[in-house]
Amino acid sequence: MTAIAAPTQTVAFVSLGCAKNLVDSEVMIAKLGAAGWALVPDAGEADAVVINTCAFIDPAKAESTETILEHAARKRDGQQLIVAGCLSQRYGDELQALIPEIDGVIGTGAYASIVELLDDAMAGRRPVRLGFEAEPEHDFLPRLVTTPSATAYLKIAEGCDHPCTFCIIPQLRGAFRSRSAESILAEARALAAGGAKELILIAQDTSMWGRDRGHRRGGLAELLRRLHDVEGVAWIRLLYLYPATVDSELIDAMASLPKVCAYMDMPLQHVSVPVLRAMRRPSHGERYLEIIEDFRRRVPGITMRSTFIVGFPGETEEHVAELEAWIERAELDRVGFFTYSRETGTPGADLAQQVPAREKRRRLIRLRDAQRRASERARARRVGQVVQVLVEERRTLRKTDPIAVALRTRSVLTGRSTGEAPGVDGTVAFAGDVPAGAFVDVRLDGNTAFDFYGTLVEAGLPGR
Repeated sequence: MTAIAAPTQTVAFVSLGCAKNLVDSEVMIAKLGAAGWALVPDAGEADAVVINTCAFIDPAKAESTETILEHAARKRDGQQLIVAGCLSQRYGDELQALIPEIDGVIGTGAYASIVELLDDAMAGRRPVRLGFEAEPEHDFLPRLVTTPSATAYLKIAEGCDHPCTFCIIPQLRGAFRSRSAESILAEARALAAGGAKELILIAQDTSMWGRDRGHRRGGLAELLRRLHDVEGVAWIRLLYLYPATVDSELIDAMASLPKVCAYMDMPLQHVSVPVLRAMRRPSHGERYLEIIEDFRRRVPGITMRSTFIVGFPGETEEHVAELEAWIERAELDRVGFFTYSRETGTPGADLAQQVPAREKRRRLIRLRDAQRRASERARARRVGQVVQVLVEERRTLRKTDPIAVALRTRSVLTGRSTGEAPGVDGTVAFAGDVPAGAFVDVRLDGNTAFDFYGTLVEAGLPGR
């Protein structure tokens, strides 16, 4: 994308948390590369280490803190330790007071200044940059993609305006702001030119794209139509839709544009009205079922995913039973469950009737069991189908692995169909000899609890 100067210093990156964080890391890596820094995989050999942190819930904060402490303990003389991301934005210069080994802190809105921040850190100034800086329209270029070469995330907006009482993200990422269509399309073309065949659109609320730019309805649908024309792109996948901003135009676009994957990821968090009201979330379970049915009716074969929070303050056994019954009715393909995390600074942290940790865990197991049955039925319905698969890598399985036994080989290729998003949905395994990045047809012969396996039908397909 942009010429890289001869390297004079080296940097290693550790990126934690979600795909949105990963994109931020890739942008910082490219900005540093353009300034003469060379990326190295071994933090012990780097002149600087940047840890891009997550602070969404307690386990994420714990992982981020542990990672910082591990690198602080191994830090060698002259090496700079930089902490970026959500933990930085939340705690600012407190981090340096708590962990003196930290040489610089950069928040989620200041990534454009990563080069200057590292220069200041190398000069011993211990910089802290937290403000939400103005972002130029080309803010995501240059970018060094670190995902498998045929797949790239494309962040179309930043921040969030929703008032969910359990969530700290608006404080960490700022108000919702859509990137312009022109900057998104420029990045999409650059990613495609670099070999990306699957673009995964992400934002805190992807379906809200364009509403802050004057699109009351249909904004994301129009963006999809323009992305559909980008040469070289075969799949466009949508993550993180929001039930109140999904519109009929979006569903029509998904139904009519062949490159848009028949895949819907819409976090719902709960279905009981009292719990949703306490969360300040929209609508109710029956309306969610209507949206799901609308997708299924107009986008045949669509794979559907959601997430739910268990144990929110005030949640009762009746509310859990209502969610359990809803899960049985919805028949979603996949669901992620999370126990409520009491985050300081959010309205939910101050609510009465906090649910004990042991009870949250019990409810989590109960609801996972209900979804397990629904997911098993969904996977069984797919067995026998022929699906297009984007090949990602070759793996050597254990001799006793169920897939190795079924395919009669330990050496398998793995990839994903339109029904699997990377990192959360499992893979499709098969025997064969085709390169990573190729599209192939695979007949699904069976499945495990997470993955499918099958038989190669045809190789070298051009994609959708």
